[in-house]
Amino acid sequence: MTTPDDPMRAAALWLAAQLEPIPHVIPALKERFGLTGLQACQAIALARNITPQPGGQNDE
Repeated sequence: MTTPDDPMRAAALWLAAQLEPIPHVIPALKERFGLTGLQACQAIALARNITPQPGGQNDE
């Protein structure tokens, strides 16, 4: 189970808020959020389920 301050959740929220695709997204997430490769992939999967909200607020 993940907690609200989980780095994977933070990475997913950040990724979902991006307007343009991120080149080399897995290495970018690993470096930016200190994730493993598996965690970066999980963050990408989580980001696909997050709907960006106006004003930068995201909801799952």
